Order: sequence, then C-alpha cells, then structure tokens
Amino acid sequence: MAHDQAELYPLLAQVQRGDQQALGNFYDATVGRVYAIALKVTANPALAEEIVSDVYLQVWRAAGSYSAERATPLAWLLMMAHSRAIDALRKESVTTKQQVELSDDFEAADPDTPNPLDLTLAVEADSALQTALQLLDAPQRQLIALAFYRGLSHQEIAAHTGEPLGTIKTQLRRAQAILRAALADSFPDRGVS
Repeated sequence: MAHDQAELYPLLAQVQRGDQQALGNFYDATVGRVYAIALKVTANPALAEEIVSDVYLQVWRAAGSYSAERATPLAWLLMMAHSRAIDALRKESVTTKQQVELSDDFEAADPDTPNPLDLTLAVEADSALQTALQLLDAPQRQLIALAFYRGLSHQEIAAHTGEPLGTIKTQLRRAQAILRAALADSFPDRGVS
C-alpha cells in the first residue's frame, strides 16, 4: 500500500518510543519498497525476504539512532536495505546471471552502477509520480499510459480510442500540465518543467 512520505515521520517517532503497532504500520507502508531493493540487489527472492526481516529488526533496534536531519524515513530505510543486501551477498557468496561479482575494490565508485542515494532518489521520484498520476481521472491516465508507456503517437492514440485527434492532443496537454504542477510541488528545487 502506498503511503505519503509525511506519514512515515510520526510512525518512526512512535517506533522510537517502543510502539510495536507503529512498527507494524511502518512495515505495511514500506515493505514493498524494501523488498524491491533487496530483490534488485540480490536477484534472489528467498534471500530478499531474509533481508526484509533483518531490515525491520534493525529498524526496531536502531530507531533511536534515526535523525530526520540526515535523511527521510524512506531514504534511511532504503539505505539500510541496500546495505543489508550487499552484506548478504558477501556472506552468502551468491552469484547469479543478474549480478556482477563483487571485486576486492567493490567500494570504488562504478560509473555504471547507481549509488544507494541515487536509488533512493529514484524511488522517491517514482513515488511522487505515482501520487501525481492519482490526480488524473481514468481517461487521462489511460492517455498518459498510451503516450509515454506504450510510446503511441497522438494519431495512434486517436485511432486506438476512437476520439478525434484534436481532443486527444487537448486532453494530453491538460494531463501533462496537472502532472507537471504536481511534480513541481514535490521537487521544487529540481526545476521540473
């Protein structure tokens, strides 16, 4: 279930005070993202599930060390998940076709591999996009999906939907304006245009 970033701050504060129900709610709100990071790093569903368990145990034990000045709750959690996944790979010496074998200098920056902060920012951007898409009505979301996810031209969308070309162009412009405004609110310092 998708939750607003702002909902995670009070949940984590309650976890810091030892509230087990808050940990359950925090888990429900974030487990999908934690599992996704663990699975992406390990390419092993069973290992990813173990990592998820370890991460939330670490959240329970280390919630007191969380600092809102250093990271958002989601960024803190995903950095923890990424670190646990790397540790699990080292421990298990798991190598699959989807993984790159860890070299002795694995700490060196690899220009082809995004760093954990980039991964976290991408997850937050995806979350903002999902929230922004909810502002659109169903026909607008369908048009955005056809144009940007399926790569159809305006003409192809008009043929697919049976709507006039001018109507398709107008509806797409309106939907894009709504998304642009919502994303600009979510990322004011990034200059979304």
